[in-house]
Amino acid sequence: MKTKILFPLLISFFSPGIFFSQEKDEFFHEIEVAYTFVNNDKWRGTVTTNWKHIYDEIGWRRWGGDIYISRKIKSIAIESGITVNYTFDKDIVNYLDVRPWLGLRSDLQLSERTFLMQKFKIESRNLYFDESYRNEHLLRSRYLLSLKYNLFKDQENWKLNPTTEWYFIDRQVDAERFVNSVEFGIRIIKVFENENELAFGYKIESFKKTNLSENSGRGHILVLEYGF
Repeated sequence: MKTKILFPLLISFFSPGIFFSQEKDEFFHEIEVAYTFVNNDKWRGTVTTNWKHIYDEIGWRRWGGDIYISRKIKSIAIESGITVNYTFDKDIVNYLDVRPWLGLRSDLQLSERTFLMQKFKIESRNLYFDESYRNEHLLRSRYLLSLKYNLFKDQENWKLNPTTEWYFIDRQVDAERFVNSVEFGIRIIKVFENENELAFGYKIESFKKTNLSENSGRGHILVLEYGF
């Protein structure tokens, strides 16, 4: 892909509105480990676990896991999985989010050095709270764009990975503290000889206003990921 085409694509992943239109900033770090237990011409299956923590609050941390299976049909794949998040929070006690989901993924090789992945998924979110709030069920759809670009010609061991994801909900749950509306990220990926990957990155999330978050805001996340 020529540079004059690549840079507009990169810019499209980052909207200036998310940096300047929000009111409050939160700072997190997130660690993720992913294991691909099958990956062939027809099937892909992955198990992921992650941990997310907010810097200025001892009481907020989230443990999560996801497992999915994907049926490949040429450049398209049909995916299904379940995501479980358990959040410790000073305002929300014993917060559990169980999300069975169904998705459609598209993989496209744009050039020798550029790869584009798109994913659309619908989640059935089941949110469980303590006696302070009633349990909730809602649907949320998500659309992800992920671009991988080989930083060095004729090599695939270092990649630049900008991403953006939009979240669409049928209604808002006031007892949820951080409600995503859009997320942008960028990673540097190191691919090892055994095809394992180590990624360092930064994400910024835009949050909606809720009863537990008096102001809308944005989250800044430092990311460390390992896949094998």
